[in-house]
Amino acid sequence: MIGIQNAAFISSLINSFVGMEIETHRVNPSGELSTQPYPAGLLDEKKHHFIKNDFLETQSELITPPEADTKQAMTYLGSYHQALRSALADDEYLWPYSMPPKLKPDHSDIEIAQTDHENYVYRKQVAKIRQIERTAETGVHVNVGLTPAAINQLGAQSDQDAIDQLYLQAAVGFMRYRWLLTYLFGATPFAFDNYFSEKTDAPAGPVRSLRNSHFGFGNGFLASYRSVSEYVRDIEDAVTHHDIIAEREYYGTVRLKRSADLE
Repeated sequence: MIGIQNAAFISSLINSFVGMEIETHRVNPSGELSTQPYPAGLLDEKKHHFIKNDFLETQSELITPPEADTKQAMTYLGSYHQALRSALADDEYLWPYSMPPKLKPDHSDIEIAQTDHENYVYRKQVAKIRQIERTAETGVHVNVGLTPAAINQLGAQSDQDAIDQLYLQAAVGFMRYRWLLTYLFGATPFAFDNYFSEKTDAPAGPVRSLRNSHFGFGNGFLASYRSVSEYVRDIEDAVTHHDIIAEREYYGTVRLKRSADLE
C-alpha cells in the first residue's frame, strides 16, 4: 500500500483532474415531470458533448471536461447550467432534488429517453428489472484522474501496476468512508407522491439518504477491488451469469474507467 508521506503528496492528490456529471429533471409549474420535448435551443442531443438526455426524456445531464482547476470545472458547469435554463420552454423549470418530483400512480409519466435504438432497448430492460421509478432518481458523478505529477510523487511513475494500485487504494478508501460522506452531505430524506408503490416496504419517516440506500438506483452487485483484473473478471462474470445486463450496468459506488471498453 502506498502511503502519503508529506504535504506535497496531499497537494498533488487534491489537484487531480476532476470532471462532473450532474443530472436534473425538467418539470412543469405544478412540480411534475415535463411533457415538453428535448429543448430545441440546444444542439442535437445525440451529438452534444456537454448537455445530454440521460436515462429518461426529462432527465438532463451536464458533463464538464476534466480540469486540474476545480474552479474552472465549476465555471464550465455554471455555463452549461445557464445554457440549459435558457433553452427551457416558458413553463419549464429544473428540479433541484435527487428524488424525482411527484409521479403519476401508474408511473406513465416516466418516459425513457430515445437517443438511439440500442440505448433505448438497454434502458427498457434496466427499467423493467430495477423498477422504472428508480431510474427517475438523479445524482452527481465525480470523475477523478491523477495528474502525472501526482503519480510521480506517489512513486508510480510509468508502472501501470503501481498506477492501478493507486486508483484501487483511492476507490477502497472512498467506499470505506462512504457512510461519513453520506452522513455529512446526503440529503434525500423522503420521496414525493407515488414514488413508492403500495407493495414497497417504504420507510415510515424521513431517513438520511434514500438515494444512497437500497432504494437507490443500484443492483446489489459489487465487484472486487483487490486488483483491476479481478474487478474486470467479476463484472464480465456477472454479465455472463445474467446478474447484470451489460458491463455498463455496474453501478458500484466507485467505477474504474479508462475507455468505453471494460477489458
